[in-house]
Amino acid sequence: MGAGNGAGNGAGVGNGASIVAAPKLPVAPFAGYGVPDGALARQLGLTEGLLQSLMELPGTHDMVDLKTRLVSLAEWNTSLRKGVLPKAEGLEWPAEPFRSQFLDVLKGLEMPRFTRRHPKLLPPLLTQFLELVADFEAQAPEQEAKQNKQQQQQQQQPQQASVSQGQSPQQEQEGEGEGEGDGGGEQDQAPQEGESSSSQQANAQGKDGKKQKEFEVELQESQSSQGDKPQDPSNQEGSSAKAEEFVEQLLDGFKQQWAPLMENLDIAEQAFDDVDGLLEGPTGFDSSSSVWHQSGWKEVAALRRKLEDLKELRELVRQLGRGGGKGPLKKAPQQVAASRNPPGVVRSPLQPEETRGLTRSGDLSRMLPFEAHLLAAGWPRFEDSGSGSGSGSGEEADGGGEAEGGRVMVKEGSRGARMLFQARRAERMLMSYERQGWVDDEPSRLTGRMEVRPAAELGPIIVCLDTSGSMYGAREVVAKAVALECMRGAHRQQRRCYLYAFSGPKDVMELELGSDAASFNNLLTFLTCSFGGGTDVDAPLALSLERLKKDQWAMADILMVTDGEIPSPSKEILSLLATAHDQLGLEVHGLLVGRSVTPPMEALCHHLHVFKSWGVVGSSNA
Repeated sequence: MGAGNGAGNGAGVGNGASIVAAPKLPVAPFAGYGVPDGALARQLGLTEGLLQSLMELPGTHDMVDLKTRLVSLAEWNTSLRKGVLPKAEGLEWPAEPFRSQFLDVLKGLEMPRFTRRHPKLLPPLLTQFLELVADFEAQAPEQEAKQNKQQQQQQQQPQQASVSQGQSPQQEQEGEGEGEGDGGGEQDQAPQEGESSSSQQANAQGKDGKKQKEFEVELQESQSSQGDKPQDPSNQEGSSAKAEEFVEQLLDGFKQQWAPLMENLDIAEQAFDDVDGLLEGPTGFDSSSSVWHQSGWKEVAALRRKLEDLKELRELVRQLGRGGGKGPLKKAPQQVAASRNPPGVVRSPLQPEETRGLTRSGDLSRMLPFEAHLLAAGWPRFEDSGSGSGSGSGEEADGGGEAEGGRVMVKEGSRGARMLFQARRAERMLMSYERQGWVDDEPSRLTGRMEVRPAAELGPIIVCLDTSGSMYGAREVVAKAVALECMRGAHRQQRRCYLYAFSGPKDVMELELGSDAASFNNLLTFLTCSFGGGTDVDAPLALSLERLKKDQWAMADILMVTDGEIPSPSKEILSLLATAHDQLGLEVHGLLVGRSVTPPMEALCHHLHVFKSWGVVGSSNA
């Protein structure tokens, strides 16, 4: 009873000591907190999904494990967000060799550089990190069980040998005893004189106990001697090598998935100013998205290097469009302010830049002189007391008294004029100069009328790109460079861009070159295609004119990129283009990547540009 109580008290003290010692573990951020929850995870910069994944890991057995791992995961997240790798010796989780090998993989991928610039990479990266840790921890018990089984088998072999040696003498004695019993059974059955049967039985039990005790001592010495022997180093090295090999195989898939992504993301950063739109999706960033594994990124890298020397293409793209902001005055569709519409350029008195005419207002600074004369007629007139006319008695001729400051009112103003001016001002009916200016980025809509206005060169772009067989070779490189530069310009300047790649009759590929992943995917697919087929210009131009009827494309210009070897457009298309030019201010620009200007291009385009930088694309002729 007393022993039981002592043991119970000892156990209670032991449990109490473990509870007191728990805060000494590296869980300082949890001081004052209870069970880790979503609020605590967000405070550490983590999501609730990551907390749930931590709780479901095979190696998370209790609250201490969860808190330790949550602190370590927060350290991973903070370090990568700053653009550095966490130090291996400062982390308690995950276990080796996974920790060191994963750090080496991140270093090889230059992951910290990208996570600092694009924090949207962190949630999917940490999620996949936890999945790898789960696979590692699920495999670790199996490996440990196999290793323990091998060690037990090695220990049992000498134990079995020692057991067999300890039993052989006993078996021999038992054999001899049986032989004697067969020869002299009467002696065994008859007790000796002076000895009772009970004492004889006790002596026999004492001899058997002594033999059993000697055997147990020999067995314990054998086991202790076996336990004192150091474990075989070859077994330890073998198990460590197997663990490293398993982790290496586990991380190979991670590297194969993220290596092309990092390479292509580097290309995208150099080609475009902002690629955050590519890092968004319905459920966040997806490293397995097809856009990051497209072979077209190599084409983007090659074309970007060529565009650095093709200034004429950049200037041409900048001239396209008529409604993106303020610019030189030219004939363009009129815009008026309207809420819930795209930004435009509208007239507003809030920006007084020029005097346009006369208007009604209540502003004294802009009223006409005759309105000031009306104000003066209703205002009383004063003179100094020394210069006033009269009998010299100091009284005013009209009977007025002396005013403040030694001035005397010589004439009372017209009350009617004064009241009329105040009424006109209150009703904002004073004739005034009209001073207005152009306000940019105001919601606006088109009125359908034309006016001279500051129509800038940063409006929407519609590109009609010839992909016929005659465009093969260096001309194809120029055409793809134009498509890439149009998308870059639209992406940089927040403009809309639409591409019609045409060849034979009714063979038109439509691509909207936006800043989302789908647009990039379409462009990369186009850059890897080869040109071939015939030429039909009516179909892309008809589609372009239909697009101009939409409000967001009404201010667009058309860019025709071709070598000039095209048939003449139909009279109907030419008539529609002329109408759009007169009513909407549409301008058709033509980029010739051929030898000379052709009559169809002269009839079609308002502005012709001949490509001349053939040396940049690796060709000396057109």
